[in-house]
Amino acid sequence: MGERVTAPRMLLLNEVDFEPGCSVFELERPLFLRAGDRLWAEDDTVVVERASGDRERPAGGMACVCRRWRLL
Repeated sequence: MGERVTAPRMLLLNEVDFEPGCSVFELERPLFLRAGDRLWAEDDTVVVERASGDRERPAGGMACVCRRWRLL
């Protein structure tokens, strides 16, 4: 189980970046988080615990992404 992160405000996510520049969970549909919702990685998927206590596992998949940055 990964480290849990709490949304500080409302967020709309297309992907969740677990290890910057490496492991990314690409969501099939955008995910709306409300302030207080919690998010973490578990068994190659994402778990969302809503402030109400309900848990969801949004559809998607892990991908390895290499990003390179260059200052212009």
